[in-house]
Amino acid sequence: MPSPVSLVAEGLLDEQVLRHLLAQSGRDFALGVCYGKRGRDHLAQNIGRFNQAAVHHPFIVLADLENDECPPSLIRQWLPRGCHSNLVLRIAVRKVESWILADGQAFAEFLGIPTARVPLEPDGETDPKARLINLARRSRYRTIREDLVPAPGSTSSIGKNYVGRLTGFVLNHWRAERACRNSPSLERALKAVQTCSPTLGQA
Repeated sequence: MPSPVSLVAEGLLDEQVLRHLLAQSGRDFALGVCYGKRGRDHLAQNIGRFNQAAVHHPFIVLADLENDECPPSLIRQWLPRGCHSNLVLRIAVRKVESWILADGQAFAEFLGIPTARVPLEPDGETDPKARLINLARRSRYRTIREDLVPAPGSTSSIGKNYVGRLTGFVLNHWRAERACRNSPSLERALKAVQTCSPTLGQA
């Protein structure tokens, strides 16, 4: 029987991407509660606590790189004494939206736009979230545009059902194996969970 693994993520969308990535990893994880989901600053402030808790219970953590230089430097900044062997910390470059865009064929079909419009190297996007929303503006489907794109005059940076609509895409269309071809940070994350310590996901 697989042993339980707890998750940590910045937000609801990050949680769903992480859960679906683990479901497609080929490992038999028994996924438990997801902690965090209160933004990147909250995760950064509490990562040390999760690292300490990993002494007793395994954790898999997903965070965005945002504007930091690179994943190794961010990890050293957050955990200067290193990660416990029971904690797997993976960084999406630069945001989890990069990983969503990385399955370009599926995302283009989801929006109803030409595949050529989706960036081939989403990890290289300065603001993949903005790029995703701009692609959604071109969607042939009005409901998708309304869900993902901020309404005229809105002070929000996202549409009214941004998380829900993208969660549906991730659960029903997104495939990690395809997306890994276009996102090195996703490929590293998948390999990390596939080869992590036997205490993660196995009794």
